[in-house]
Amino acid sequence: MRGRQATVQVGSEARVLDDRYELRQRLGGGAMGEVRLGYDRRSRRAVAVKLIRRELLDPRQRDELIQRFTREADLLARLKHPGIPAFLDARLDLDAGEPYLVMEHVLGQDLAEIIRERRRLSDQEVVSIAIQVCDVLEYTHAIPVIHRDLKPANIMLTGRQHVMVLDFGVARMFRVDQTQLTQGNRVLGTVAYMPPEQCEGRDVNPRSDLYSLACMLYELLTGIPPFTGDSAARVMHQHQYRTPEPVRLLCPDVPPALEDVIMAGLAKRASRRPATAREFRERLGSLHRKSGEPGAAPLPVSARVPVPTAPDRPAAEPLPVHVRITQAQALFDEGLIVQAMPRFAGLTQDLARLGPEHADDAARCRFGLVRCQTRLGYQEEALKDLLALADALRLCRPPDDLLLLDVRFHLGQLLLDLDDQHGISELAEVYRALTAAGRAEDAAMTAEVRRALTRATQG
Repeated sequence: MRGRQATVQVGSEARVLDDRYELRQRLGGGAMGEVRLGYDRRSRRAVAVKLIRRELLDPRQRDELIQRFTREADLLARLKHPGIPAFLDARLDLDAGEPYLVMEHVLGQDLAEIIRERRRLSDQEVVSIAIQVCDVLEYTHAIPVIHRDLKPANIMLTGRQHVMVLDFGVARMFRVDQTQLTQGNRVLGTVAYMPPEQCEGRDVNPRSDLYSLACMLYELLTGIPPFTGDSAARVMHQHQYRTPEPVRLLCPDVPPALEDVIMAGLAKRASRRPATAREFRERLGSLHRKSGEPGAAPLPVSARVPVPTAPDRPAAEPLPVHVRITQAQALFDEGLIVQAMPRFAGLTQDLARLGPEHADDAARCRFGLVRCQTRLGYQEEALKDLLALADALRLCRPPDDLLLLDVRFHLGQLLLDLDDQHGISELAEVYRALTAAGRAEDAAMTAEVRRALTRATQG
């Protein structure tokens, strides 16, 4: 959590949580809560304490707020990266006292403050910051977690020019956590940096964070966000329908290649943006000036943590196929998508060699691989593989086969994510087949397809 250089004064008049955390000055906050500097009496160090605003803790919305706070705590406990403040503690039971989260206290200055002071940064500073943010996004997207609120105020720059990404309060698990982007009449997120799909209430994906990052880089270079207006609705409308002024029109000294990367990130359709944070970072990395060149700014060491990869099989004797399938599915269900993906890929190849008696397991592993691709933002690849899998299953299974319908359901959702309205037809056909079959065991899937179809039709 954020914080400028500050001295923690221990005194008897401080507000104390659980006889442990003394609360000091306010560090920041928003519509939902606030962050205060704290002093941990047990560890004798400064911490950042996030609280829900007291006036919101009324019976009408307290349960939803506590659920959101709990999701945030569960998510933060999973994130372990040098570019994300460490999660330390939480109290989430409202009946036992005031709910709070405790995070590492980060000394530095957020980019919103830096922009106010300097108006704009040099292109090399912007590239360095962007590369470090991409490092964090590559890690979180592999979980896969979408931040949903990247903006200058949520990016901290420490004294050593190390980037920390803050505030995962509205983050979500892609295609797992279906948290809505509104609460009451409030839009969750910040409209100046909000991708078109988020403005429209559609599902976000890893490329949504890249759009927000591009908005932020645009502002760091020019001093203003790509879109402004006197109301949230007007700004959201511009995100959906207007093309921003080219960066170099406002700042002619910006390298054309840097402008190209940012404008690609600002594409209205997610499928036209860089596919992943790694691709975004690699395109930025080519813009680094060689050390010692005139005007080259000193760049901090990247905080990137390599995304772990899992071997397809142990180096010793291969495990039985059914065990390997169970392992891959368990990793997927746990949200460890990067580890699950190579296992599904290896199983797909091995099962194809074992003959037609393993066709069912092979199809399920192909489906598992495609779902990993979708979670990690490889949408074009996933679409190609889903179409091929659906065609293969139609040849050997009845129209109401559950696996075929599940594949077509995911195909419909992916088409809609790519702004292809054929996705509605696909969802409608799946819903028609499920209701015609009338199987009790399909009730949960039928309800899920109905909700997806309703959202798509209303959109």
